[in-house]
Amino acid sequence: MATDHLTAMSGRRPFLSALDEAVRERGGMSCGIVSRSGTPVLYVINTDSPSRFTEIGADFVDGSWMFTWAPTGDRIGAADSPAETAEAIARALGAGLGARP
Repeated sequence: MATDHLTAMSGRRPFLSALDEAVRERGGMSCGIVSRSGTPVLYVINTDSPSRFTEIGADFVDGSWMFTWAPTGDRIGAADSPAETAEAIARALGAGLGARP
């Protein structure tokens, strides 16, 4: 096994855990880490409209950890900025667009 694969896999869960916390603090959404094909992703739903959901990945891209939309691999934001990423997810899901606590 190549070492670059080990490097890319080693940090995924801690970043997703930090995003899980940021999403919960943001409100309007519920989430949890699940495994898809052996890879952890953060499953996020809009609590007011559960049919609106997504899965978020954490990927090592071009030398940096990034949060990505798991279905497409498109980048959302830097993995060291979970609060900003939680805001982007909320906008995409239309979560809590009214008054927030």
